[in-house]
Parts: sequence; C-alpha cells; structure tokens
Amino acid sequence: MLEETLDGAGRSGAGVEGPTVLNRTAPPLGDRRIAGLEGLRGIAALSVLFFHLGLAASFKVVSGPIGIFILPLLNQGLTLFFVLSGFLLFRPFAAAIMEGRPLPRLWRYAQNRLLRIYPAYIVVFTVTALVIGQAFVKGAIYGLGADNVGRLSDGQQILANLLLVQTFSPEYITSGLPVSWSLTTELTFYALLPLMAGFALWMIRRGANRVVALACLPLTMAALGTGASFWSSTATIGMTSLETGEFQFGHTWSAVLLRSLLGQADLFGYGMAAALIVVVLKTKGTDRISSAGRLLLIEAAAVVEFLGITLERAVLTNLSGIAAALVLLAVVSPSADDSRTNRLASALEWRPLRFTGLISYSIYLWHMPVLLWLITHHATFGDDAGSMILNGALVLTMTLPLAALTYCLVERPALRLKKPRRMKPGQ
Repeated sequence: MLEETLDGAGRSGAGVEGPTVLNRTAPPLGDRRIAGLEGLRGIAALSVLFFHLGLAASFKVVSGPIGIFILPLLNQGLTLFFVLSGFLLFRPFAAAIMEGRPLPRLWRYAQNRLLRIYPAYIVVFTVTALVIGQAFVKGAIYGLGADNVGRLSDGQQILANLLLVQTFSPEYITSGLPVSWSLTTELTFYALLPLMAGFALWMIRRGANRVVALACLPLTMAALGTGASFWSSTATIGMTSLETGEFQFGHTWSAVLLRSLLGQADLFGYGMAAALIVVVLKTKGTDRISSAGRLLLIEAAAVVEFLGITLERAVLTNLSGIAAALVLLAVVSPSADDSRTNRLASALEWRPLRFTGLISYSIYLWHMPVLLWLITHHATFGDDAGSMILNGALVLTMTLPLAALTYCLVERPALRLKKPRRMKPGQ
C-alpha cells in the first residue's frame, strides 16, 4: 500500500501463439521506477476516500444501488494497497534469492520501512487526535457522536497509537486515526518478510528448488488469509449487523485477529506471487508481453471481480486481491513492441493521477479526519446519493492541499533519508 514506486521492474506472460512473450536481455531488477504504479496508488487512495464518504457523509446510499454494487468495489482500495506492498517489498528479496545474492541488509531495510510509515503518521495523528480532536476515541463502529469523535486523553491509548500497536489490543483497536489499523498490519508484514525470506533460504540449503521455496511463502500467506475470511464468514452466520460489526471491528479478540496480518495475509500473498512471477521470468530472460497477453490478464481480473461482486460477497476482498495482482502484472509488464512501457501503464502515468498517487499515503491519513470534521460541524451537503459527488469534491478540496503539504514538508524529507540499495556492476 504505502510504498514508493521507485523499487521497480518488469513482468509476465506465457504461451506459444496466445499471449506472445519475447525473450530479451532486460535491465536489472530495481534499476528504474515502475511506470503506472503511482497511478494505481492514486486510484486506491481515491477509492478508499469515496468508500468512507459513502459510509459516513452519504450514509443513505448504503441501502441503495450504490451501496449494493459500488461501495463494495470502492472498499477494495485498501486491498490494492496491500497487494502493492506485497509486490514491492517481496521482489528485492525474491530477486536476491533467485540470483544467489545476499539479502537486503536488515538494518537498512528496517530504517527505510520506518521512514516510510512513521513521520507522516506521527504528524497527522498528533494534529487530529491530540489537537483538533477528530479521531475515534472508542473505535470505528461506535458512531460519530461526541463520545467517540474527539481528542484522545488516555495516556496508554495515546502511546499505543503513537507506536501503532493499538490494533493488538481489544480495548484500543480501531481507535485514533480510523485507518491506522492497516498501518499496524503493514508494519507486521515489514517485520515478518525478512523472516520469511530467511526460511526460504533455509529450505534451499536443505535441497529445495529456489522457485518452490519462494512460492511456498505467498501460498502460505494466501491460505492463512483465505482461511481467516472463511472463519469470519462462518462465525457470523445468524448474527445481526451490530453483532457482526462487533465481531469484526469491535473491542473483541476476533476483531484483533481479523485486522491483523493473519486476517489480511492473502492480500500481501497475491502481491508476493506477482513479484515472484516477475522475478522468475526476468531471470529466465523473459520480460515482455504482447498486448494480447495483457488484455488476457485484465479480462481475467474482471471475471474474478465479477464473481466476487455477484456470487459470493463473503470472499469479495479475497477475490479482489487476486484481481488486483492480475492487473498489477498487466501494468508492470513492458510491451513486446515498446522497450520502455505499455499503454496501460502509460495511461496510469496521467499527471493528475500520478500526483495523486505520489501523495496517496498522506491522502490516506488525512481524508477521514477531514470527513469527521465536516460531519461534526454539519458542513456536508447532505447524506443521499445525489450529494455524494458534492461531498466528495468538498473532502478532496480540503484533503489534497493537506496531503500535498504533508508530502512536501514531512514525507519527502523523510524519504530522502532512506538509504538506496546499491546495485553491483552486472546486477
């Protein structure tokens, strides 16, 4: 989710006469920005914003056609963020293992991850939760009244939110910034990834094939996350909507599990699988795919998403993760007739969309406090479907400048402190 797109490289395809793939010598993994990924992040950020807008400011749409068909799709913005994180972070580890190189240095990796997440979060949390009082005091499902939206005053709760460990506690889960539970999930993935890479190396030293050892990691993640989804779906059968909300987002251990990396593991796993495909094909000298191949990936993603929205809503997020990984593969694959990029990636490079992706992390942090401020000050245009566009324009008008300012003054200076991974000659 919250990764830069400066970690880059190419992708995928297979076949003889179908999706034609050309074998050429490719530039080394990680040596250039991946075209189109900022655009995907921009789409994800706007999707999350409008989903929350529909739930909160325009809540009458929940029971109408928009709530039935559109909001569930908008809810997949976070899914795309998680898939992107799995792809971007796993790829350097997978490439190092496949090429027999040392893994990324742990200290440098940890420092870069913390610089990516914490500086902007600390600033936005301090302003919204401790100064202007537009944070959740109790949690996400406890309404928008004065007893739930305000300043945090419990010292332990503040410390837990500052350290981003509040999601591990049933008492504090989904308090503070409404989106911060996902950052805890991200940080857990950051911590676990080097251990997973180390386990793959252990398997290889004991005789396992490199691809098989690496493939076990995303497959295990996919199994864990899918299992958690089915468990939640089964456990909530017969529950009322309030009981289901408490089970999934309330002060319960079930909510802790479902908001944790264990509950979201498959989404990261799908991105990891996409990264492994990219790495394996590139190490074999295959890095380009025809337009027909990319079209096939997009069509497959559309079919998977359609099945989720029409047949089985309980696993919509799981299927959306697969669809997001397929789209990602289509975006990152260089064209067979163009050495730099492909048309889909070029479309996502549209400057307004790319700029939105560049500041997407700050948009993600700011949009809910802005929305809560508008609601608590009775400044929205209404709560029906017709007002959703107006409310969206209003939230964007306030959020984009805040996000751009936070990016320029906090995110970008922090990112400049990140230590780049130095490539050796010939890598």
